[in-house]
Amino acid sequence: MYGNGSGFNASSGWLNGFKARFGIRLLKIFGEKLSSDQEAVPAFKAKFWRLKNDLQLDENQVYNADETGLFWKLLPDKTYVSSNEKNACGRKSEKARVTVLVCTNATGKHKLKPLVIGQPKKPRSFRKFQLPLNYRCSKRAWMTADIFEEWFHNSFVPVVTTFLIHEGLPVKAVLILDNAPCHPKQKLLKTECGSIFVLYMPPNVTPLLQPMDQNVIRLTKLHYRTNLLKSAIGKDEIADFLKKITLKDAICLLTQAWQKVDADVIKKCWCPLLDYKHPIDNDECIEDDVPLSVLRQQIVAQQHSEFEELLNLTETAFPQSNLSVNELRIWTGIDDNCANGTEGVIDDVNQPVEASDEDEDEHDEINGDKCTIEAAEAIKIFDKAIHWTEHNTNSLEHIIFLNNIRDIAVKKSLEASKKQSMYYIGFL
Repeated sequence: MYGNGSGFNASSGWLNGFKARFGIRLLKIFGEKLSSDQEAVPAFKAKFWRLKNDLQLDENQVYNADETGLFWKLLPDKTYVSSNEKNACGRKSEKARVTVLVCTNATGKHKLKPLVIGQPKKPRSFRKFQLPLNYRCSKRAWMTADIFEEWFHNSFVPVVTTFLIHEGLPVKAVLILDNAPCHPKQKLLKTECGSIFVLYMPPNVTPLLQPMDQNVIRLTKLHYRTNLLKSAIGKDEIADFLKKITLKDAICLLTQAWQKVDADVIKKCWCPLLDYKHPIDNDECIEDDVPLSVLRQQIVAQQHSEFEELLNLTETAFPQSNLSVNELRIWTGIDDNCANGTEGVIDDVNQPVEASDEDEDEHDEINGDKCTIEAAEAIKIFDKAIHWTEHNTNSLEHIIFLNNIRDIAVKKSLEASKKQSMYYIGFL
């Protein structure tokens, strides 16, 4: 500012531009980061390294798991209206929620299937559907102590054991956890021989060190919401799309999102705990020597790179919206604090499951229209899809995948022809 500054009066447009240029945004303040204690970090890291060295644990034998909430139907709700309109008439904000547990080892070579916790015990959309991940239910779709203990013994231990045997490593591993109220006591989370067990982090170092919190969960949800927007592209009415999307659809989108989080990204998220060196860290490149303006440009460029696809999708799905990167970031992380302790979870973590056998949650899916596409017609559709794929991509994997689905349609078509022939024979 120039002069004494007493006459400075910035417009809201100037202020919004200033905040956008320097990455300033408004956040509600809550959570563990307020009480994070940097001085406690070395003590826990020393404890962890002593344990790792004493047991001679390879980095493939070190795991971390964490939960997050996910509003699986929620789309951006910003749009422009004319000056004589008071409200933007549109769709109801969909906040159907599940809890998602993700878990990997320190090398990123072993990504366990995510665990999804919803309210319905037997969602109708799951019928005749082989789930690509694990699903459990609880009264409020929260993680509970019983669910976590069951997951540890019946899912985590068996798949980790299989992985370690396949890698030629001793069957021993440590699972690092935060001390959320939904996590059982440490003595309940270990194998009979004690070779696979958990290590709890103190609460004041969790947000600083927990690998899943560093970037894994954030990128998974970014990919999920990108997939959700892709599903909305081409739909005439977004409101109808949201009514017809099911929990099965959400699980498929989440599985795709989880597959996109690669091992290199996961390994970088372990840097604070395992003291990995980032590839650009060397004697000639010290962050403290980089000018602030250059750092700001690098951060802005990285943000735009991560959200570039999402920005393009929102422009296509919602032509009247003009969402910024900051607004998209808020949207992708709007459910970050709906996991294991922010809203009433204390009352639920140790309660037995109370979910109906068949009924859906009030926010859950409405079954879409019955499929009227005959198998013979589906074959022609897949022939067109394969032809398009061959001329627009170089992926043999995608072509093989489409051919495999086409084979299913062929099988169904043959079965239908056989039934029709039997019917005519019987009629004659």
